[in-house]
Amino acid sequence: MPNEFLDRIAGVPYTPGVRTPNQKSTSNTQHPAFADVLGQVEQLGSTGGLKVSAHASERISQRGVTMTAQDWLQVSQAVDRAEAKGCKDAYVLYGNTGFVVNVPNRTVVTAMVHQDHTIVTNIDSVVMASRPDR
Repeated sequence: MPNEFLDRIAGVPYTPGVRTPNQKSTSNTQHPAFADVLGQVEQLGSTGGLKVSAHASERISQRGVTMTAQDWLQVSQAVDRAEAKGCKDAYVLYGNTGFVVNVPNRTVVTAMVHQDHTIVTNIDSVVMASRPDR
């Protein structure tokens, strides 16, 4: 009797464990590997919740910029202040290093040694973050 009721509602006979052509399988969906997800979470934790683009990572490495978790936290707090003021693309000056950050996405777009690069374009604000140890 219960199966007859389901047959009338759906118009397709109900057979336990058998999919109808309209049903989508969830077992074939691609999921990222756990190690990849864990690596992303660890990176966000070490950068104070900021994402670092591939371009910015390359520039940080090329320009010899070293950042500790505490440094990233200071930059993240500067981004928080920029966000509170409604900034979209900010130049965060931290010690002698400058970071162009897309504030709504919390993404570091590029990094530069401030003294070597004196012109910064496509920003709407500048945020100065103090670097206590340097």
